[in-house]
Amino acid sequence: MIKNIIFDIGGVLAEPKSGHWFITTNFWNILNKNLIDEEKLKISLKKYLYLQTQEPKTEKDEHEMFSNYYCNVLKDINYPNASLDIANKLADDCVYNDDKFIFFDDVYSILEELSKKYNLYIISNGWPSSFRVLKNKGIDKYFKGIIISSMYTTVKEENLFDIFINKYKEITPSESLYIDDRNHILQKAKEYGFNLLLMDRYKKYEKTQFEIVNNMNDILKILE
Repeated sequence: MIKNIIFDIGGVLAEPKSGHWFITTNFWNILNKNLIDEEKLKISLKKYLYLQTQEPKTEKDEHEMFSNYYCNVLKDINYPNASLDIANKLADDCVYNDDKFIFFDDVYSILEELSKKYNLYIISNGWPSSFRVLKNKGIDKYFKGIIISSMYTTVKEENLFDIFINKYKEITPSESLYIDDRNHILQKAKEYGFNLLLMDRYKKYEKTQFEIVNNMNDILKILE
């Protein structure tokens, strides 16, 4: 019997407004699109992902991390007159803009319904600003607990599930449903004995060992 439902954020509850997590909402208002090769930009954004650590514990820390990240990206793509000021503006938008990601249309109503019958939790690879966005968008009220990876200096691929289980000792994996949009994360969660669903909103997966849902309504149907 399922008593708890645990959600990832990205790809499950929300998506980046721009279509790319690090091409921020106002990215092209800050930078001149005509001066950038977009393919080189995407390569560079990926190249410097290693600078996005799990160290930030405050939004200020997060801002410093992203400022450094964008500084390196701008230099790498030879953006004209690249400066710390421009990198800071991009970091401002990445960290402090609540509209950087948007919640799918089915999220609010289904969370409202699920929260009446189940204990809801979030476990997500992310940074401190996620807490603010979840609160300001009226999402956090549905959840009994929220774990964001950088607060524990680790990620789900490592030992974040251990931290989750130790923090919420009332949770038994066999009585819990975990939903993620990434196959390898579900593989990790499987080691702990969770019931699992793969959220595939974009219908990317053709073959997987996990049961697939395409939206929040599918979750309701499975739980009926």
